[in-house]
Amino acid sequence: MTCLIIAIVLIVCFAGLLGLVAFIVHQAGPTQTTWPGTSGEAVGVVRITGIIMSGGASLFGVGAGSETITSQIRRASKDSSVKVLVVRINSPGGSAAASQEIYQAIREYQKATHRPVVASMGDVAASGGYYCASAANKIMAAPATLTGSIGVIMETMQYGDLMRKIGVSSDPITSGRYKDTGSPFRPMRPDERQLMQAMVNDVYDQFVEAVAEGRGMKKEQVRELADGRAYTGRQAKKVKLVDELGTFRDAIRLAGKLANIKGEPTVKFFERVTPFAALFGEMDSSSSRTPMPAGLLFDRRLWPVVDPVMVPRPQVTAGE
Repeated sequence: MTCLIIAIVLIVCFAGLLGLVAFIVHQAGPTQTTWPGTSGEAVGVVRITGIIMSGGASLFGVGAGSETITSQIRRASKDSSVKVLVVRINSPGGSAAASQEIYQAIREYQKATHRPVVASMGDVAASGGYYCASAANKIMAAPATLTGSIGVIMETMQYGDLMRKIGVSSDPITSGRYKDTGSPFRPMRPDERQLMQAMVNDVYDQFVEAVAEGRGMKKEQVRELADGRAYTGRQAKKVKLVDELGTFRDAIRLAGKLANIKGEPTVKFFERVTPFAALFGEMDSSSSRTPMPAGLLFDRRLWPVVDPVMVPRPQVTAGE
């Protein structure tokens, strides 16, 4: 009986904690964290972190949802104080279609605002990560950044022989010859492989065309570099896939120069609070350039949810 009571109490407490976190995320919505500078003019920052995928951000903020990223880019375009955008990328790639959406959103930002965009590469900005970066006016990478990997891959798994050994088989009923193409229960036919290869080639050609357009290169030049290999940042600079070598801070300074911002620019981060970050994450302090823990369990800036009268709210502004 005692164990049952303890279990019920734990479940109620856990449910209450989840409800509190959900309330925090709902109240915060899209947030804007600021590093104050000497200039009133700002550099906007949008982060692309993790696997690029379609849709919004996941529950724990894992992966870069294209709808979330493009929404942040649109919010930055509507902020009159933002004179230039830095897209901070730390991603090995992901969905080709989702990468295209982000690429297009950056291009639309440039056309609508006539403001420059700088891509800043972290540990890795490869494949779809480079796809997004190629839309920027300038690309900056660290010398040891892994980038490039311009190419497309489609994989299928075939374990029909193994299944048959344990008495499992598949007997699909399809409306057409190619409806079960890629089935793991049988080898791929030559005509199916040809069909899949044509799809990969078409997406690859779109990738090459986007890089050529964004980098101001000929498609033939891009194809010579686009055999799927990765480059270090220093190697990428030599083959003109990257413009400059430097840190995230260097990218902020470069963006300020491109926008003719005098003095130290204000930096605005456009992002969304996730449940995981609400509990354990980090957020850049609006009053300091030193990152401070912002999780519910550690940071009193989120206490206003409990006592909105006694503790001042963090300086965040709602977006769209």
